[in-house]
Amino acid sequence: MSDNASIPMEKAITVGLSEVTLARTLELFAAHLSSGSDRVLNFRGDLAERYNYDKIKPAMKPAQSQGNVVFIEAVSQKTGETGHYQILANQWKLLEVLARLN
Repeated sequence: MSDNASIPMEKAITVGLSEVTLARTLELFAAHLSSGSDRVLNFRGDLAERYNYDKIKPAMKPAQSQGNVVFIEAVSQKTGETGHYQILANQWKLLEVLARLN
């Protein structure tokens, strides 16, 4: 599912996103990939309960974007399912998960 057209954006959080957050998130995720890190990513604190405190393990693929929304392919650590997740670099330069898109 690497075709952007097939990724639904209805569940994406778009408030507060800009070209700055887009560039910062893409840059931080590229650094995450190039470091070879296999650490999991957490949902943002105010959203974690909604996703049952799931964590995701990113696939070793570059992030993609539609508009100012950045998303990655990752595996849920609770269900084992692969899906697309919206990510964002926060003000402390940490990657957070905002939504499961599919």
